[in-house]
Amino acid sequence: MGEVYKRLAQGRLPASGGTTKLYDVPSSTEAIVKTINISNNTATARVVTLHHTSNSASLADTNLILPGVEIEAGGFAEFGGAICMSATTEIHGFAAAADVISYTIWGLEIS
Repeated sequence: MGEVYKRLAQGRLPASGGTTKLYDVPSSTEAIVKTINISNNTATARVVTLHHTSNSASLADTNLILPGVEIEAGGFAEFGGAICMSATTEIHGFAAAADVISYTIWGLEIS
C-alpha cells in the first residue's frame, strides 16, 4: 500500500448551482483531506459552498463541509481538519461567481 501526501486538486470554483467535482478519490484508493485553501483575489466578497458526497450523490445540507461561507475581498479561508474519504467519494464546490475563487486541496492518498 502506497501513501503519498500531495496536492489532490487545484483550480477555480464554478458558479452557484453547479455540481462540479473538485476532487474524486480514485478507485482502489482512500484519501484523507487535510487542508482546503480558498482564495478570493477579487475586490468583491464572494460566498463559497463545499460538499463531501458519495459517488454521484446529490448535494444536500447533510453533506455540507462549508455552508455558504463569505470570503472577504482579497481574503482567504482555510479548512484545517481531516476528512476521511473512501474510493469514488467526491468533494464538490461552487461560488457566487464563476472562475474568481481559487481552491487547493491537500491530503494523503492511500492505495
